[in-house]
Amino acid sequence: MIRDGFGRSFQTLRISLLNRCNFACTYCVDEDSRLVEKKEILQVEEWIRLVSELHSFLNLKKVRLTGGEPTLYPGLNSLVKKLKDIGIPEVSLTTNGSNLSKQAFDLKKAGLDSVNISLDGITPESFHTMSRRSAFKQTLSGIDIAVSSGLNVRINCTLVREKNEDQIIPILEYSWNKGVLPRFLELMKMGYLQKTNEIPILTQDEILNRIESEYGTLIPQVRKISSTANYWNTSEGNSFGIIANESAPFCKDCDRLRLDSQGNLYGCLSSATGFPLFQLREQGIDMEQVLILALRQKQEVRFKGSDLTMMAIGG
Repeated sequence: MIRDGFGRSFQTLRISLLNRCNFACTYCVDEDSRLVEKKEILQVEEWIRLVSELHSFLNLKKVRLTGGEPTLYPGLNSLVKKLKDIGIPEVSLTTNGSNLSKQAFDLKKAGLDSVNISLDGITPESFHTMSRRSAFKQTLSGIDIAVSSGLNVRINCTLVREKNEDQIIPILEYSWNKGVLPRFLELMKMGYLQKTNEIPILTQDEILNRIESEYGTLIPQVRKISSTANYWNTSEGNSFGIIANESAPFCKDCDRLRLDSQGNLYGCLSSATGFPLFQLREQGIDMEQVLILALRQKQEVRFKGSDLTMMAIGG
């Protein structure tokens, strides 16, 4: 197995299926850069070709499909099924949930195992503030249908100071009432935020203090190796997670590899330079050498970010 000096390898692959989205979330794109160039998407067979070769080298444990918004990808069901057919043990999806009410049962039937649904506000007003869209009811319906389909569902809430920090407790209550695990994400220095001196991060400790003031002493869970999130239980047995890339970085044992919508390979979100797999393979460059170079992109200690938008590289 390919490993670096820290013992890290690649076990999880994240694929950004397309670089466009039907939302314009405030932490992803700014007012001046909402429109992105629409690029030709790769076909299902092209993705399977790339993933099959990577899987043969890495024995991948998981593939997560992201975007942009992956439910806009026209071959999504077929791609999920073929990923399972080539032996990927777990296939998951990260989505804003607005199209899930129409797709969740078919995706489950195709072999999808789990879905992370972004929900940054539990009122129509807070939802619109964060997403700049009026799809609140569609997203809530998508969550309900995803749960009823039998998919393993998690709620992801990205927190931005002075925008939706008042949604922490409501998101917890909503998620627990649905039997769904909620997770809170620190803001990431990606895209236009990379050029900002101060970004409105709500840190892990601040989030914990707010939750503890409502629910009392929290019990930390043992972190799993390569997990992006830390988890806690309340005294009543409810669980939640925090993905704290800034205040509690998890680079030391990261096992994630990424493909953008054009088939460029990235070993780390902090690198804006991808390896164009189709061109490199046509030139006869050995995949193992590309993976070794991608592994060198990983940060030793903490996430630094890049000027790539999350819409381009995926969540």
